[in-house]
Amino acid sequence: MVKDFKIDTVLILVTALLVLFGLIMVYSSTMILAKEKFGDSFYFLKKQVIWLMVGLISATIIASLKRPLYLNSKVVIGVLVLTIIALILVFFTGKINNTYRWIRFAGFSLQPSEFAKIAVVLYLSYMLSRKNNDVNDIRKLLLVLIPFFIIGLLILKEPDLGNFLLILVIGMMLLFVAGLKLRYLFYSLMILVPIFYAITKMYPEKMTRILAFLNPDSFAATYNFQVHQSIYAIGSGGIFGKGLGNSTQKLFFLPYAYSDFIYAVIGEEIGIVGSVVVIGLFFIFMVRGLNIAKYSGNLHTYMLVVGLTFLVVIQAMINISVTLGIFPTKGLALPFISSGGSSLVACLIITGIILNVSRHRKTVLLND
Repeated sequence: MVKDFKIDTVLILVTALLVLFGLIMVYSSTMILAKEKFGDSFYFLKKQVIWLMVGLISATIIASLKRPLYLNSKVVIGVLVLTIIALILVFFTGKINNTYRWIRFAGFSLQPSEFAKIAVVLYLSYMLSRKNNDVNDIRKLLLVLIPFFIIGLLILKEPDLGNFLLILVIGMMLLFVAGLKLRYLFYSLMILVPIFYAITKMYPEKMTRILAFLNPDSFAATYNFQVHQSIYAIGSGGIFGKGLGNSTQKLFFLPYAYSDFIYAVIGEEIGIVGSVVVIGLFFIFMVRGLNIAKYSGNLHTYMLVVGLTFLVVIQAMINISVTLGIFPTKGLALPFISSGGSSLVACLIITGIILNVSRHRKTVLLND
């Protein structure tokens, strides 16, 4: 007997809660800054809502697809090409905060690297799941990975080491799922060590950030300032927090409190309880995603959903770890929650794809 699954309502609920949580915290963490800088305490919230509408429309369309276009080879290659073009265009639009990460238009900024992560998962899950593709044939594998390397190098050139490392981790994970032998994964890790060293030589600031992580007190007033303020914010929140809107660290003490370090504001205003709830929601997101992957029906969709699910969850883990001082600063947003349109839209597109897979999955139940 074949059982058809309906769309995963638990995943929809979890995503809705994370997004709602994000809107509340974006307003709470930006209302004073927005009033001081733009004369409108709702400035950042309004922009976030606009991006939310774009993301919800995109996710709804994708989740409703009767034919999974994201599995089509032409669509996958098209997305890959557009992504590479967008990553090249950022170098012609001027620097923001000393990096080439955004394409600016009509008062908005688009960060292509957020969508590049989706493109990488779409591409690798398609190529590595093909029946005529032997993942352990290293020569063929290297040819398959050329677009992956191009995207990684373009992101590194911006420079955006956080997203670069995230793409590497997801890529290694998909290679493992595809059946790459452990010795090849080990060799890859050994090759990455000198590459990582070379990167720190190219960008001395990255090495300084690592040293700041290893010696936090020595860099408390410079490179580790954000982390110190973040830990203080979380610690001062206690069990139940100071209450929504009552964070003191967001008052120009904690830089980027509304984006990279929004989890610190959550800890200060809603306390350990709110912080644990956020972690719990991401855990449920992971469980539901992996459950959908398990019954997705074939290796292609299995790899796709696993890759996209961990793309969200690992990024959340890194962001939270940075705010707690147990991981070097990487500049990665907290999925669904941080202020930032590109990240929010990308996360909702990811959710839309996973939900569409959940609609099409089938499993065969055998009677005893």
